[in-house]
Amino acid sequence: MPKALPLGDLCQVTPSPSSDLFTELSVEANGTPVVTPADITSARRIDTHTLRRLPSTVSGLERYHLRASDLVLVRLGGVGRIALVDERARNWIYHSSCIRIRPDASRVDPVYLAAYLAHPPVVDELLSRAQVGTVPVLTAGSLKGLPVVLPDLREQRLMAGALSEVGLQMEIQHRILARLDAVRQGLFTQMLGDEFPGTPLSRPAGALPERRAPRTRRTNRMS
Repeated sequence: MPKALPLGDLCQVTPSPSSDLFTELSVEANGTPVVTPADITSARRIDTHTLRRLPSTVSGLERYHLRASDLVLVRLGGVGRIALVDERARNWIYHSSCIRIRPDASRVDPVYLAAYLAHPPVVDELLSRAQVGTVPVLTAGSLKGLPVVLPDLREQRLMAGALSEVGLQMEIQHRILARLDAVRQGLFTQMLGDEFPGTPLSRPAGALPERRAPRTRRTNRMS
C-alpha cells in the first residue's frame, strides 16, 4: 500500500487575497485576469471565454500569481472543484473563493494530484473538513492536513500519462457531441424555421399572442 502524507508536506497551500479586491471584476477591464469558480470546468481546466479582470489600477498581487502546474481549488460553496493551471494562465490570480496549491514536483506529480483531489472519496473528505455554514468553507489549514496517497513518482507519472490520454479522448468526444447537437438543431431549423409551428410571421416584434378569456361557470353553461 502506498504511503500517505499530509498535503501541506507536499505543496505550498496559499489562501486567496481579500474578497474586497474583487468587487470591480469585469470582462471590460484591462488588468490582471482572475480565475473564479465559474471558470473551472469539469475537465479540470480553466475556461477563458468569460474570464473577468481586475481594473488596471490594482497592483501588488505578485504573491497570488499563478504559474504552470499550480492547482486552483474551490474552497467556498462548490468545494472540491479543481483546475490544473497551464502556461496561458501565468501571472493570473485566483478569486477569494479559491485556494492555490503549488506542488513540489520532485515529490508529487501535479496531474496525479489534480486527479487525486477530484476523486469522489477525496472530495467527500474535503467536504467533511469544511466549516459548516450557509455554504461550506474550506480553510488552508484544514486542507494542509488532508492525507495524500502517494505512490512513487514513476507510478504517479505513469498514472498521470494515462489520465491525460483519457482526458484528451473525453474532450474529443465532447466536441463531437457538441457538433452533432448543432447539426440536429440545424436540421429542425431548416425544416421548421425559427418560429413555433403555426405562429403568424407577421406578429410585431415583442407583441404577445392574444389570450382567450378564461371560461367561467356562466360561460361554461352557455357554451
